[in-house]
Amino acid sequence: MRRTLYKYFSEQKHAEEFLDGQMLFRSLAYFRDYEDAVRGDEYEGTSKFQPDGGLLVHNRTQRTTFTLPMAFESSVKAHEIFVYCVSRSLSADIARAFNAVACVEITKIKTLCARIQAALPSTASFKAQRVDYYPQTQGSNPRWALPDNIATSKLDRWASQDEYRFIFSLTDALGFEKVELRLIDRKNRPAPKPEDHILHVLTIGSLRDISILHDFKTL
Repeated sequence: MRRTLYKYFSEQKHAEEFLDGQMLFRSLAYFRDYEDAVRGDEYEGTSKFQPDGGLLVHNRTQRTTFTLPMAFESSVKAHEIFVYCVSRSLSADIARAFNAVACVEITKIKTLCARIQAALPSTASFKAQRVDYYPQTQGSNPRWALPDNIATSKLDRWASQDEYRFIFSLTDALGFEKVELRLIDRKNRPAPKPEDHILHVLTIGSLRDISILHDFKTL
């Protein structure tokens, strides 16, 4: 496990709240519907497979092969999975993209994970790992059946964020094959669902013993 992570904040008070142990988790649906160039990923919570030229289909009955100009998608229950996003990089470019005025360096990831788990109900599912960035042409991947892997993966155009995620669910949403599968030819971004933009605040105790506060004015 990597030893250091970074959380960027656009307001100093939010950095202080984090240091005091307040972690604001948001549902994956919030980030799926967020409409900006930094956080707004319409494929948040969805694994996409779309090879160049379309999906190759084999009709065994007629013994024919053809392509469909569509994508195969596997989506999680985005309103039931909560995520807290940090970065593995201390970067001026990332800071500018997020309009950050401060950054908290997390020096003991295992300790943070233990405190998050202690604040969750014993029945909750929890996972922490780096985000896997993949091309949409990538096939033969078991990700489609694994909601925890879908929630911690993104298309490779987002790779510069070098993200690491803490995720949890209070339901079975991270269970094997708890996904919706479809063949689709997206023409437009799906309409937002504000009712799915759920917040969950965890109070996990002071993090000042495992954190370093950086002020971007001095970096």
